[in-house]
Amino acid sequence: MNAYLQRCKTLLKSGLNKIAVIGNESCDLDSAVSSVAFAFHLQHKPNLLGTWYKENTIVVPVLNVARAELPLKTEVTYYLKKQGITLDALICRDEIDWESERAVNVVLVDHHVSNLKQNVVGIIDHRPIESNAQFNSNAFKTIELVGSCATLVGREIINDGAFAAESLEAYDIVMDLLYGAIVLDTVNFSKQADKAKPLDYEIAQKIETYRHVTEECRLAHRETLFKSLVAARSDVSELNASQLLLKDLKIITQNERIVSLPGFPMAVQDYLKLSNQSEHLHRFATSTRSNVVILLGMKVLPDGSVRRDIGVIPIDDKPLAVRIVSALRDCKEMNFELEELKSSDSNGSTFFQQHNLKASRKQLIPIIKSVLSVVA
Repeated sequence: MNAYLQRCKTLLKSGLNKIAVIGNESCDLDSAVSSVAFAFHLQHKPNLLGTWYKENTIVVPVLNVARAELPLKTEVTYYLKKQGITLDALICRDEIDWESERAVNVVLVDHHVSNLKQNVVGIIDHRPIESNAQFNSNAFKTIELVGSCATLVGREIINDGAFAAESLEAYDIVMDLLYGAIVLDTVNFSKQADKAKPLDYEIAQKIETYRHVTEECRLAHRETLFKSLVAARSDVSELNASQLLLKDLKIITQNERIVSLPGFPMAVQDYLKLSNQSEHLHRFATSTRSNVVILLGMKVLPDGSVRRDIGVIPIDDKPLAVRIVSALRDCKEMNFELEELKSSDSNGSTFFQQHNLKASRKQLIPIIKSVLSVVA
């Protein structure tokens, strides 16, 4: 695997035909491993790419994060290193000059709408289709509502018969990468979180069989892996309040408004207690030009249960924040079961305990976009 990654990096500035496989801008474990695993597979079995794949094409995985911010993705760096992958061999978003590399074709994983001007030749995603999505009719496309994008990537690889046709040791790494994301994204197939779909179970079990995990050991194997990934994701001991805001970030821009949605591996209420958090928050809002910041906390307790909370912070647009709060409370498609928390905040911030643990940022984003679509 490292030899493949190093070759990609070496040939990045060559004149060869290139196809980049890139995840979404949160660069969480699912996005990162889906990019690496699928790029490796498409390089060795480019059937899906059709005529986009020419002789001597290189298929490169791209982590959708600036190199300087990669250490903030603690579960990503932990798990990649655990699989023996050298972080320096990976390509980060800011290591490609996208303006001069307009000829690079792109495969999107874990998202289906991109700000890149490059030609999109393929999509694998597991979220609802956005209203503004436009697709290349010649691109391959798989969009299904499952727990993890890694599940869909795993299915493609398994259906391609890669196991039988290839003796590449790197496919062991590919499967382990995808398996870790599936276990983490489904909260270890938790009934309470209700993220896992039948296909997530199916692909996880097929990977377990491929990796010789017996049925007797399956649950213990998942539990051990899940705990290690949660611990890595939650290890923010080296991160300050500013870095935490960048660790798992989505930004929505619409109608000249910007709403940032940082996700934390801890409760929002715990984040608010960190040293200088208010100063860091407003510096972050300035750098991202955010009108409203929505803090999203998810804390996994030692018994595996989950707690979620939300903070809606008006930066310079209180009416927009009020509209967002109203939309969250009144949403018919998804009841977030919000309980407003008492707050001494004097800036108009609103904080909630979220009792519907099934509702995540994926369900929140369409609501925010709907609010932004009608602002003047």
